[in-house]
Amino acid sequence: MSEKSASSSTSAVVDAVPGGEAIHGALYRYGLGVLFAANVFGAGSVYILADAGANFAFSLLWVLPLAFLIDIALHDMSARLAVADEPLADYIVDAVPIGGRALVIAISLMSALWAVSNYAVAGAALAWLLPGLDNVIVGIVLAGGTGIAIVQLKVYDRIEAAIAAAVFAVFGSYGLLLAGLDVPWQSVAAGLQPALNSDIGYLTTVIALLGTTVYWPNFFIQSSIQPTKEWTDVWKYRRDNAAGIATTLLIGSFVMIVSAVTLAQGDMTLTGPGQPLADIIGQGALLVFMIAVFLASITSATGTLFGAGFMIPQSMGAHTVFGDFRFRRTVIGLITVSAATALPLLVYTGFGPVEMAIIMPAVNGAIGLPVTVFALIGAVNRFYDIEWYENAAFVAAGLVLLIGSATTIQSLYETIVGIL
Repeated sequence: MSEKSASSSTSAVVDAVPGGEAIHGALYRYGLGVLFAANVFGAGSVYILADAGANFAFSLLWVLPLAFLIDIALHDMSARLAVADEPLADYIVDAVPIGGRALVIAISLMSALWAVSNYAVAGAALAWLLPGLDNVIVGIVLAGGTGIAIVQLKVYDRIEAAIAAAVFAVFGSYGLLLAGLDVPWQSVAAGLQPALNSDIGYLTTVIALLGTTVYWPNFFIQSSIQPTKEWTDVWKYRRDNAAGIATTLLIGSFVMIVSAVTLAQGDMTLTGPGQPLADIIGQGALLVFMIAVFLASITSATGTLFGAGFMIPQSMGAHTVFGDFRFRRTVIGLITVSAATALPLLVYTGFGPVEMAIIMPAVNGAIGLPVTVFALIGAVNRFYDIEWYENAAFVAAGLVLLIGSATTIQSLYETIVGIL
């Protein structure tokens, strides 16, 4: 079955249920934003946000609105590439005649670090949820198998949407908790004022937050999505992007604020971010939280690799579309590699699942993100006549990320060495 016929048959099923036509319309308008949001709001985001709140209170809230502005600017560039049907990976290979292909493959493999951490967390969550299992290694194998099954079913766009809705419902409940907590709103407001200090943990958390919220594989996905979405109006992409990014960062702020109020300083644990839910709602909420962590890890790990599903075939000169054989072969191969990589990291290093969830986005934020940003700037200027003020905004976003990477790479290295 082709991708188009699979999507059509899924649409027919959706339209057959009460309100199905409205659901289908919403998925068509905002499905890409939901996919991007699901990629962002994986295990890394949950634990990074909770860790930032617990250990730095409200002092890192300023990173979230900054991430929103940067994300909007970068998605605007990749949306224009989508309208022109000019994938970003094709541009990099063409613009860098010597080493361009290797660069695309290298950063696509780097994106698999997200999947490594997500499968590690998914395996740990599954071991927690199934007491009879009680084996993170087996849990990782099962989680990887689940990801492969989602890809092979060819209906993962609908699965992602359904799971993302459930995940957002669970983590969105942190917003309801704010009504019952004594939140020092003046301190929250103060935390929105940008500030940096030289503390290693603080700097690592800054780049981790940017790395997990300004999610660079999404830009490669979006620039390659035109044959699937068939949108030729950039405003459709902008509407979709804005809804997904705003929802993700709003929920992220809920998690950070609740964690700042309720969690103690120290190393983050697997169930730590869910403890506020359990304390206020009851222990059953912890079970729901862990299910949400498992689902979020699976969807984020799989959806993140969709970027590589485009990038690697494109770097080889192949034209690929969402869900075709080359795409699925690449994603399934990287799922297998990612799950297999998580196993020795857990067994032979000091990394635990939560440490991976915090560090891997930081690595991508420090290296893969700046490369992607300046490639986007070059690509959009090749195919469009960009106004000077737009370029100024794009370059400003790139410089913020480049400077952030330069100032935090040493602290990130020291953090990794400390864990190892």
